Amino acid sequence: MREVFKAFLATRTAAALSAALLIGGCGGGGDNGGSTVTPTPGTPAPGFTEVAPALTVDNLRLFGDLNPSVDASVGFVVLSNDSQTLDTIDWQQTSGPAVDLLAAHTQAVGFDIPATGTYEFTVTATTTSGEQRALSFTLTAEASGAENQANIRLDHMATERGRVSLRVDSPTAKIITDAQWEQLAGPQAEEIVYQEDSTGGPLQSAFFAAPEVSEDQVMEFAVTLTFDDGTTASDTVLVGINDATISSNGIFTQNDMYLTTDLIPYRADTPWAEGLARCVYTNQLVNSCTFSDLPLIGMQTNNPTIETILDKTLVSHPWMGDRFAEFLQISATSEDMLNLLRGVTAIVISYEVRPSFYWVRTGAIYLDARNFWRTPEERDTLNTAPDYRSDFGNDLQFGIYWRYVKDNSYYYPQASLAESSRNSRDLAQLEAALAWLMYHELAHANDFFPPTSWASIADTQTPLSFFQNNAPRSTLLYNQYPLNSSVLDALADVSFGGETATTAQRNYTASEAADEFSADIAPAFYAYYTEREDYATLFERFMMLHRLGVSADVGVIGTNNNPDALITWGQRNRVNQDTLQARTAFTVERVLPNLNVTQIQAELPATIQLRANTSWFDFASLTSSPRLSPLRVDDSAQPYRPALQIRHWDNHLRY
Repeated sequence: MREVFKAFLATRTAAALSAALLIGGCGGGGDNGGSTVTPTPGTPAPGFTEVAPALTVDNLRLFGDLNPSVDASVGFVVLSNDSQTLDTIDWQQTSGPAVDLLAAHTQAVGFDIPATGTYEFTVTATTTSGEQRALSFTLTAEASGAENQANIRLDHMATERGRVSLRVDSPTAKIITDAQWEQLAGPQAEEIVYQEDSTGGPLQSAFFAAPEVSEDQVMEFAVTLTFDDGTTASDTVLVGINDATISSNGIFTQNDMYLTTDLIPYRADTPWAEGLARCVYTNQLVNSCTFSDLPLIGMQTNNPTIETILDKTLVSHPWMGDRFAEFLQISATSEDMLNLLRGVTAIVISYEVRPSFYWVRTGAIYLDARNFWRTPEERDTLNTAPDYRSDFGNDLQFGIYWRYVKDNSYYYPQASLAESSRNSRDLAQLEAALAWLMYHELAHANDFFPPTSWASIADTQTPLSFFQNNAPRSTLLYNQYPLNSSVLDALADVSFGGETATTAQRNYTASEAADEFSADIAPAFYAYYTEREDYATLFERFMMLHRLGVSADVGVIGTNNNPDALITWGQRNRVNQDTLQARTAFTVERVLPNLNVTQIQAELPATIQLRANTSWFDFASLTSSPRLSPLRVDDSAQPYRPALQIRHWDNHLRY
């Protein structure tokens, strides 16, 4: 039998920032492609230049620019001016053109200035000793006379040792040719990486690890953009660093995860507030809590409502809970999701979860908020650090790629969503981004805690102790319907686990991979990584086809000298192929026992063979009658050509 979980052994340049994690669950969100530069760090000075506050009132220090220009991206950080630590924060706008304070419960807020005028704000704080403090301030915004503009997004609060991302773009109708970053003040950033996004327009990013601090601090950065006509524009940004209480024995910190301290229950009056705060997502969590502290939703009720779910939801920003509620209310998958969510203790949606995952250690799912945004302002609050696996598998001569399609065009990933374009998403796009991810993560939850187990789980058990004494259903699947390709099993360790490819693996061709994959019974290449992912992918693909009529394409494509991504072999709706139907039914019947899977399979669309030697991006030719020669697809004929590799799969943590 394959290993249940496989250790993540190697990281590469892009991984340094994104905290290379060791083994457990799944993931969400595509990556930005582009070049990466890691600068040589200078010798740290014994001290550092402190950012000067704009105001000091009532033992509070306010940092930020009080005289911004219209359309500027601005930010403010509030810190204590004495030895007391700030506990709760509340920012309020009291007058002026309305702005969205999407992180009003944190010590830092950022937003764009929409118009000239006077803006008035108040920030109130309570210290850990219960002392209340308040500070009011006024911004005066005038039109800018500058020819160009740069906007760094977004000023925010980070936890020491946590991941930080900054992104600069410009509304200027010019091409950015260069971006020069500089740290102006504050404790020195660690492991800085700069990356150029080449997939969605002119965009530059900076990623780093927040330094350790002995008290809350502020860092200030500047960037200067150069445009194709030789002109320039500059901007600055503030990042507050929280001096967090961190346990070296914490179950997250031992996985190199340093979590935001700004997580809050989405429902402030939830009866589960104490359990959510202590048992799910903190830097101090050392041992799994018992189910008496935080039960599975299915242990509470067999018929949860949306409110039941939201009472078990933690968010880093309130808008994330709003979008989750919208999804549960409007999605065609809503009934499924309410039933599937019975298998979790809690739902965490945070800007820093990257990628998404389920973890049996807590019984909770952790969702990358990049799948939830609707507006560009919401998107600005997200961490954009690359997935730590971005370079895995680059030494191979092939890839086995996937996507979701509907009406013979892309369903996921989605077109016209470049960050620099400042686009919004509608509810249909929100559903497309979330449905497959939720099906996948909740399949994991119901693998470890199947519906038949909920009534018999003792309150004195923990999620981890239950798992240690009860085999997940994915193990039973593999015992009865194992995958057969040891070759692809080892190659999956390269592509998803970061193993170094052997000479034989580097020489393995797309044709050989196609022969191996097509002869076996996996729904996707990722299914070879662990039996858990095999189980979750089977369920996800089946439910997307059944509930939403969305098909999954899988294609083996050579990566050498193949600019048009001509496929070697491919299929649509592979999950309904006759050789996969038995193992698919085994899985779905155990996750959602109320479904008549055999009848549904008979009604689902049949598997379609995609035409070999045809471009992956030429939807019409892939499934139509053969052409005399392969179609060459150029950018004008097919404007939307996303990266072949969609890095969305789970984060795998040590137990």
